[in-house]
Amino acid sequence: MNVGVVTSTYARSEDDCQVPWMRELIVQMKNYPCNIRVLAPAFKGLKSHSIDGVPVHRFRYAPKSIETLTHDEGAPNKVRSLFFQLLAIPYILMGALSVLWWCVKFKIQVLHVHWPFPHGLYAILPKYLLGVKIVAMSHGAELAIARRSRPVHKVLSWLLGSADVRCTNSSHTASEVARVSGCKDSVILPYGATVRCKSGTLEPLKKPLLLFCGRLVQRKGIDVLLNALPKVLESIDVDVVITGEGDRKLEWEKLSDELGLSEVVKFPGFVSDEELSRLYASCSIYVHPAIYDDNGDTEGLGVVLIEALSNKKPVIASNVGGIPDVIHNGETGLLVEEKNEQALTDAILKLLNNKTLCSELGEAGYLHVTRFFDWERIAKETYEVYASLTSTVELKINTYEKA
Repeated sequence: MNVGVVTSTYARSEDDCQVPWMRELIVQMKNYPCNIRVLAPAFKGLKSHSIDGVPVHRFRYAPKSIETLTHDEGAPNKVRSLFFQLLAIPYILMGALSVLWWCVKFKIQVLHVHWPFPHGLYAILPKYLLGVKIVAMSHGAELAIARRSRPVHKVLSWLLGSADVRCTNSSHTASEVARVSGCKDSVILPYGATVRCKSGTLEPLKKPLLLFCGRLVQRKGIDVLLNALPKVLESIDVDVVITGEGDRKLEWEKLSDELGLSEVVKFPGFVSDEELSRLYASCSIYVHPAIYDDNGDTEGLGVVLIEALSNKKPVIASNVGGIPDVIHNGETGLLVEEKNEQALTDAILKLLNNKTLCSELGEAGYLHVTRFFDWERIAKETYEVYASLTSTVELKINTYEKA
């Protein structure tokens, strides 16, 4: 079975940290009888290459000096500017032609299209000219765009309805797909942890450590955490590490300084997997104060939550998007109302003052993610989706409508 994975972003080198969950799934799929190729845009002229033994075919869409619509901050954040909106035109045209050519050249039978808007447009010609089967994988960002743009809503609804199978990363995203397209049969295929658990003995911390990992964009809600910290510090001294890069990093560093938190909060930027593994293992609490941003976008799932629970760490997160699929309030972590600084403060102090509860939540969370977010299970169910389209195998895994 020849499968093409269409995506806006993929690792540019072996040590690149772009979409690690997608990369891990593709590696896991090597255990099944399918020949997978990644079909993705170039970045600053990047040529086709291989990652983990998987061919990554890159299409060009602009002079390399401005070929930056995707990767790093991500296209949904960039297309707010007119320049990137104009750059999206050749991106869509060249992508559609390139994917059609690749489908012919490599005899692609299934296209697994991530972010159906705009990448579902790439699948139309292969579907109707070549009979290629289409799996449309929604993550949430495209659905947020559809909420504020009627033309995008109509196009995305058509693209989702044209797909042979619709998949989502969480029950929340599945409900949004149903709202946009009327299709209530999405297969929920989440992702698992991509950072390995740290083994061995760690040095004891002088203070409790609060950790956040992720892209520093508005929907991560780091300003809510920063504004909650002064009240936390009135009761307990803590250290805070906020990893990652993004367009809000400088703003949040400035806010941290204004709140007098420069000695408490550290912004180390991107960190290696080894360092991230160490941070997960050593932190006292993982905090994820996600919000709905100005464009209505939020967390489709929250893979970092799965990684924290894989390390048996207590988690505090906002009750938004797909997060409740991972965090069951009071069972596998604590959920708080988004943008509610007092609620976040109370939750942090509750855990810092109750080591027994921290241990119970961490253990329960670990059991939950090892059962429902296991890579072997995810890869098996992904293969079953592919097989259902290329043979007489019936798709038996639960859909959103049945779940």
